[in-house]
Amino acid sequence: MSTCILFVSMRRFAVLLISVLLLMVMSGCYNHPVRHLASDVGLIKAGETTRQEVISLLGDPDSTRMVSATTEEWTYYDEDKSLLQKTPLMGGAFSSKGYNTVVLLLNGDIVTAARYGAYNKDEFDWQDDYRWQKIDQKPEKKTDQ
Repeated sequence: MSTCILFVSMRRFAVLLISVLLLMVMSGCYNHPVRHLASDVGLIKAGETTRQEVISLLGDPDSTRMVSATTEEWTYYDEDKSLLQKTPLMGGAFSSKGYNTVVLLLNGDIVTAARYGAYNKDEFDWQDDYRWQKIDQKPEKKTDQ
């Protein structure tokens, strides 16, 4: 009789464990729009693409500013997430690999310039490396005369 109760308890525990794991996996499968800035900027032609076409390709810009009275700058940012950062529930604890940006200049309703940039997180680590500043100085020899 006790083995039957133990078997039922283990079965309930297994079902509960599988349900929790399935719920955790499914929580990472939410849908959100994905932008591919590197390829999407290639679809934008300076002097031809309109403001509405940019919005249909890239969506609303992440930031805008007026450069001059007739020229507006739109900036798109996209975080280049590492594999660990993509994991459900724990991904926020890890830092990203870098960022992708697209900067567009619009004069009226027409794009006049488009620029793509990719920045790696470790790209500027050389600035904190001061080993190149160390100069080996040889001690002077003392002469007793």
